Amino acid sequence: MNDHMKIRRALGPMHASEDTLEEVFAMIEREDTRRYTRHTGRRALRTAIIAAALALALAGTAWAVGEYTGFFQTVFGNESIGGWDTENETLTDEDGNVVKEYIVPGQERVAVDPDQAQELVGDATASVGASVTIEGVTFTVEDFVMDEYGMGALTYTMEDPEGFPGVEFDASFIRSDPLAGGTLLDPLLTVHDGSGKQLGWLDSEQLVAGGTDTKKTMALYFAPVESLDGAEQLKLTFAVATGYDAAKGELDTKEGGVLFPMAGAVDAETLTGPEGWSAGLSPVGLMITPPEGMRGGYDYYFNDVALHMADGTEYVLKQDEPYMYNITVGVHCHDGGTAMTFDRLVDPAEVQSVTAAGRDTRTDTDFTLTFTK
Repeated sequence: MNDHMKIRRALGPMHASEDTLEEVFAMIEREDTRRYTRHTGRRALRTAIIAAALALALAGTAWAVGEYTGFFQTVFGNESIGGWDTENETLTDEDGNVVKEYIVPGQERVAVDPDQAQELVGDATASVGASVTIEGVTFTVEDFVMDEYGMGALTYTMEDPEGFPGVEFDASFIRSDPLAGGTLLDPLLTVHDGSGKQLGWLDSEQLVAGGTDTKKTMALYFAPVESLDGAEQLKLTFAVATGYDAAKGELDTKEGGVLFPMAGAVDAETLTGPEGWSAGLSPVGLMITPPEGMRGGYDYYFNDVALHMADGTEYVLKQDEPYMYNITVGVHCHDGGTAMTFDRLVDPAEVQSVTAAGRDTRTDTDFTLTFTK
């Protein structure tokens, strides 16, 4: 993709005029800023090209208010995906023997204010609209948003005139028979450079956000596992199981993917913690970074995490009693940090502090961290 195509892609949601686009192109050529760069491996697409283009386009272009309201409601609201209460779950085998018992944590969803959503993340949200068809199932990546750390959410649709054989949709979840032909496997979200070379992958979780018997809308939440240095594109790869190879002991699958450019990044605000700890807070997620040398999941983990608002309320991300998990994706990154994506939009200006209680596995002691601005 050349620079002109990238600019058209970045300014597409703002409906920039052809005159504005030509002026942007001329300015970029004068400055000769043609390469995407990143800030210390953290900021996605904070480039001279995009910065110059946005500054010029915003000077004479009004954002289409409400353009992404449906997307915000789908991934962050309580209309298409409701919360659920804590449940006891028992898995049994075909003979009725208990295989596993566990507790499903509760989750709380809240309504989205469309105007606030537009203000917080509107200019970093983009539409893709690209499709791939695999074994008769058409997958279309719709809209997405991500912050400078690589935390975010996207929506995609999948359409199957046969009604998704081998798949059951239970509330917001997919239950599949892995040995049934036509089974949908979890998609894989990866990051790529400008030439399409894969650089790493993003951990992700998905929920069913609605639809019909033959077409479903999915909300996919993601968080970084590895550094996003040099990343310019995302790729969502879909897979459909076509059968089971007993000789190999593995599924036969067909795959296909949609590659699309990262169109922007939501800024994060840095909060300071004790003794080298820090936290990056954006409207879509929280990244807790430990002192150098500590590794999340090995040297520490968190039991209870909460955002404390200036008005005295709390947004509980994770809590043992009562068992609550208002995180869509929680992952320990390879650089030692812990990423948590939100099930709602958060205005960082309204957050007064963040507390994170956990355990230091090196010393076998409990600790509580407080992060403030």
